Amino acid sequence: MLDEALFSRATAVIDSVVRRRCRTWRLAADTPSEVRSEVLLRLMRRLRDRDSDPIEKLDEYVAGITTRVIDDLIRTALPEWTRLKHRVRYVLDHDDRFAMTIYADGRALCSVPAKPRGLRRVRNRAASELAKMMLELLPHREDELAIDDIVSQIATRIGVLDPVHVEPELLTMGHAADPGVPIESMQSLLELWREIVELPRRQRLALLLNARDAAGDSVMRMLIESHVVSARELAMAVEVRESDLERLVARLPMMDFAIADWLQVTRQQVINLRSAARDRLARRTSRKR
Repeated sequence: MLDEALFSRATAVIDSVVRRRCRTWRLAADTPSEVRSEVLLRLMRRLRDRDSDPIEKLDEYVAGITTRVIDDLIRTALPEWTRLKHRVRYVLDHDDRFAMTIYADGRALCSVPAKPRGLRRVRNRAASELAKMMLELLPHREDELAIDDIVSQIATRIGVLDPVHVEPELLTMGHAADPGVPIESMQSLLELWREIVELPRRQRLALLLNARDAAGDSVMRMLIESHVVSARELAMAVEVRESDLERLVARLPMMDFAIADWLQVTRQQVINLRSAARDRLARRTSRKR
């Protein structure tokens, strides 16, 4: 059992993050308690893991777990909204007219500085149109606005009409992560990436070029945005020059026929290669637990 003081402190942080992130949702009555239970369960697992490093800043650590649990919930309950958020994050990462700050408590804020940080601009038409809308919503000032709020305003403008009523059972659906291996920490994600890199070439490409999250967006884009893997490492894994990676990621996830053309194999062979990759990853990761 968690010490009572630790339990109370963690619960206060969890409830604060839930109120901030979910203030515009019509939550089922027991959804906040289900989120709280899931976060405390992950916290207890971490505390019981003797091989883990000590938690130096409890509030920040708990806020980070809570943010990830809520993100799992959002991906399942609001797939179109989540897909739009990935596009907004892509613009923020690749256009120097915007500045983004992610705080230790999980808040993700952005602004439009009076002076751009550099000369990078998004290039494709869809990203450029999205950047234009973001500039209209964000005044030229140093004030930071929550990325979730920007996404919601754009969603309203373009007619993304996901339901906002969230049931707690969606929590259990949000844990699926391609390629089928549960990820509970940054360390496990890095271990999974090392296993992916070791896959045979065609298995690795068949997996990465198609891999998508619960919202249908590219897992490779998620890896870039979360800074889990460097652009250089990703470029090496998919065998393109780093300067060409952004152009490739804009095309992801690829359909099987496009991957078949890339690998010079049949579509059925692509399916078989990806299945073999998933089976191999499942065996190797389960062996290490």
